[in-house]
Amino acid sequence: MNFLIKKVRQVKVIAIMLVAMILINLFQPLDAIAASLQLDETGYNYTGISFTNGKKLENKIIWNMKMDGKDVFCIDSGAPANTEDGYNAETYIGDKKDLLSKIAYYGFTKTDQSYKDFATTQLLIWEILGEQLEWTSLPNYWSDREVILAKVKKHDLQPSWDKQTITLIEGQELVLDDTNKVTDWLSETNNTTGISVTKDGNKVKLKAEKNAESGDIAFAKVPDTKIGTSIIYNKTNRQSLVDFHLQDAGNAILRVNVKKLGGVRVKKIDEQTKEVLPNTTIKFEYNNTSKEVVTDEHGIAELQGIPEDTEVKISELLAPTKYHNLGESQKVIIKANEILELIFSNKEQIGTVSLSKTGKVFGSDIPNNHYSLVNAIYGIYDTSDMRVGELTTNEMGQAESAELSLGKYYLLEEKAPLGFLLNEEKVPFEIEYAGQDVAITNTQVHTVDVEQKGIAKLIKEDAETGVKQHGKAKLDGAIYELYRAKDDSLVDTVTIKDGQAQVENLLLDNYYWLEKQAPIGYQLDEEKYAFDLTYNSEVTIASETTIVKEKVIKEKIKVIKCDEDTKEPIKNNSATFKLKNLQTGKFVEQNGKSEFSTNNSGVFMTGDLPYGDYELVETIAPSNYQLMNKPMLITLDGTHNGVVEVKVMNKEKIDSVKALKVKEAKPLPLLGDNGGIALLFAGLGLIITSLLMCWSRHKKQEN
Repeated sequence: MNFLIKKVRQVKVIAIMLVAMILINLFQPLDAIAASLQLDETGYNYTGISFTNGKKLENKIIWNMKMDGKDVFCIDSGAPANTEDGYNAETYIGDKKDLLSKIAYYGFTKTDQSYKDFATTQLLIWEILGEQLEWTSLPNYWSDREVILAKVKKHDLQPSWDKQTITLIEGQELVLDDTNKVTDWLSETNNTTGISVTKDGNKVKLKAEKNAESGDIAFAKVPDTKIGTSIIYNKTNRQSLVDFHLQDAGNAILRVNVKKLGGVRVKKIDEQTKEVLPNTTIKFEYNNTSKEVVTDEHGIAELQGIPEDTEVKISELLAPTKYHNLGESQKVIIKANEILELIFSNKEQIGTVSLSKTGKVFGSDIPNNHYSLVNAIYGIYDTSDMRVGELTTNEMGQAESAELSLGKYYLLEEKAPLGFLLNEEKVPFEIEYAGQDVAITNTQVHTVDVEQKGIAKLIKEDAETGVKQHGKAKLDGAIYELYRAKDDSLVDTVTIKDGQAQVENLLLDNYYWLEKQAPIGYQLDEEKYAFDLTYNSEVTIASETTIVKEKVIKEKIKVIKCDEDTKEPIKNNSATFKLKNLQTGKFVEQNGKSEFSTNNSGVFMTGDLPYGDYELVETIAPSNYQLMNKPMLITLDGTHNGVVEVKVMNKEKIDSVKALKVKEAKPLPLLGDNGGIALLFAGLGLIITSLLMCWSRHKKQEN
């Protein structure tokens, strides 16, 4: 019998120990083969409303958290955490990852990494994620957070010269001043140009040495070693923690075009004898610079030290004695490390050509200031296709050339006058010998140009969404009238189709568009959209496109929550709704929230909403009222003077007064709280007391 009693007592002891183990395990998580979290107190606290569960966290400790020895930051303030194992790591892909990684870098990584730095950075990360911070014991937190955010902004700001192309001439020095004031953070990372680069604060000094070449010079704000993948550590019912790493180094590029030096040499000879002609003055014109050089005894005039790719115009300024000046000129492009050679020649007798120019339709009668016969430019070419002169017409379409040698030539229009198409046909002429007593002879030439016409295009867009239509509104169907501006005469009427319309075969002139009928869902636009259909020498038909922004009709929705029996508003008892845009299928958001709650007067009003259909859904009824049984359809069509008023009726619950009040269960303490440790010791005390009572009874029975 005693043996059985002992066995029963042993079973009881074992059962009590099993119960104790179960209680302990309720407060102590199981270990897992994964990352391990270590919590250290920073010495700082805060009070705020959690962005994850909306609960107020009163005077909470800000923990310094390390995952396997690496500093990590919490992105889930409403969940518990404790020193423990079992966290799983994966790549962090949050929508604010880039901003948060920069805050972590400039707030903590690039500091002394003190507890204060960690706590400041952790609070700012929570704020960015939506935490409503009410108080913190951190000194200077608000000023420190602004310093961090300013550094983040500076990281995102590129120097004012980023991706620009600058030109340096061989031997030239240039200083670039960064107006964005971020160059002081930059370090040179790659330079294959041979250009020396020195930095002084926010200024960059460049010098193109003789061996310098064109290319890119790369800079970065952050070393590549600081760039990486942010890792998030997760565990069920625990805070999610992230090891942040920067996504970009804040790179900048300066493109440099290095120009080498070259020159040009002119040799002056007699066209017939080929003898050199000294004492001829040659004029070199380039980059708003003019230099005169007299040919030497060998008939040479030379100019060196000119940057490559420079266009130089070379012309004879003064002919030698007994030679007439033919006005010969040429244009050349300087090449790197080369001396270009040209030959100019003269002969004694000269002539000129006179040009008379008219329009094909208008003749010499110009209809408006978009057409003109002035400043047509013709090149004069000899039989070897060498350009030997130029003609520029006056207001009457007339011009006369400089002196030319006797012979056959042709005119080629190089620049048409305003409003006319370029005539690419060669116009031949000949300056013939007129006798030995004639110094200058003249030849008359007449040319005809075709007038340019154009197309006026109108593109219709939504003022907010661009080419995408707003809600149920339609951009197509708008009717516009095209008027000539000078006399307000109607030119044409068009209807918008596929977002645009156009009128062709128009004279170059001043016009304006005026909307006659607005499309469905949009306001009538009474503004005149003026434009000039102007001359474009690069095309056959001129074109002008006008983009008109259409304003969609908008109204507000005012919801009044009423008692179904009294028909009066339900006051001081809020209801919560969602409003779905039936065109997009998405819920309407206001102030970052997709739910709307009635105020103390039982009312809520939305902001302006675009033309279309909406569905009102009640998600939470007022206390002691039944939920609205089905969604309510609301149509915004511009007929409600800006506000659509909707009354939503709720029926009061019959048993609402007799409803039992359920006492809110006290939640289990969060891990890491002092309350959890107290309960643990209380449980252990109960177990030890039970064991002692069993042992005492056993002794009494033996006695």
